[in-house]
Amino acid sequence: MAHYTIHQELEALAGNADTVGPQDDGVSSELISRTIDRWHTLFGISKSDAVDRIMEHRNNLTRTRVSDAHWDAVETEKIAAGCDREAYEYELELQKKKAFLPDLLPSSDDASTVTYLVELSGPLDSPEKVRHAVKMAEMPAVVEGWSVQEGRAVSLCCIDVAAKSALLRWAAGEGGGFEPTVLVNPKSLE
Repeated sequence: MAHYTIHQELEALAGNADTVGPQDDGVSSELISRTIDRWHTLFGISKSDAVDRIMEHRNNLTRTRVSDAHWDAVETEKIAAGCDREAYEYELELQKKKAFLPDLLPSSDDASTVTYLVELSGPLDSPEKVRHAVKMAEMPAVVEGWSVQEGRAVSLCCIDVAAKSALLRWAAGEGGGFEPTVLVNPKSLE
């Protein structure tokens, strides 16, 4: 039985790797600008974020693909809503993330003295947007840093445990699956 499962997984990987060419329905691939516009509209993200997410999605060989029978059952409804098959599959992946994110919330350490640093990027590119997303009474403090891994300057907001929980709930809901970069502030551990 395990051999059969491995075989199915290998076929899925091969199928995902083969989606670079024309679409399954024989229609030639659409212009990338149309795909970017579609994702921008459907998922409420900037066009540059849409490019990044499209490429991440297409390069993810382990992504789940819907069967032809599944797509045939929902195609008319989804096309009317502005979704093509690729965007629909991405939407399903987002729903999985949204279901998983609340499980990452801390149990009951709201009184903790640990603070977190949230990178100001994407839909959370300013302290005002972070404050609004987590419904903070006061503007969060901003610190400047350097990403050694990416070799660039970064701006970060300081938030507490309760704000972090609210931020993850926001990301799973209104944030459309946006994954904010949240780091433990090492100074709060001293």
